[in-house]
Amino acid sequence: MSGAAPDGGLKRDGGAGGGRKSRWETVAAAVSTALVLFVVATMLYDALARPQTPPSMHVQADTVLQADGMWLVRFRAVNRGHNTAAGVKIEGELMRGAESVEVSEATLDYVPGRSVRHGGLFFRGDPRAFRLELRALGYQEP
Repeated sequence: MSGAAPDGGLKRDGGAGGGRKSRWETVAAAVSTALVLFVVATMLYDALARPQTPPSMHVQADTVLQADGMWLVRFRAVNRGHNTAAGVKIEGELMRGAESVEVSEATLDYVPGRSVRHGGLFFRGDPRAFRLELRALGYQEP
């Protein structure tokens, strides 16, 4: 073994990167660079050019289910504004004419701008027997 190279006879190029790059390495580098530039440009646009409109919450009922002796109204809260809302308080009220019959509240922890979040409100009475009013009461800035 006195004449054998310690690495099993493999030649090395010195590790200085002087070897030839394959076509696929060049393509991968170009695609990666394009993706990074796209992400940076999108983040810059989002931070500088996007309108900074306050949260604008719109609440709609999706379904009404009976669950464990209670009635569940599943809802969606849509933030049409560009800014994020935190601690969004949603109120549902069952109305008979001008009279309030029952009120339920839920809080959504975090609703990003231009997004939808789902939640539910529990009632003792069947919401289908009354007029259901849903509204966002307020939010905090995160």
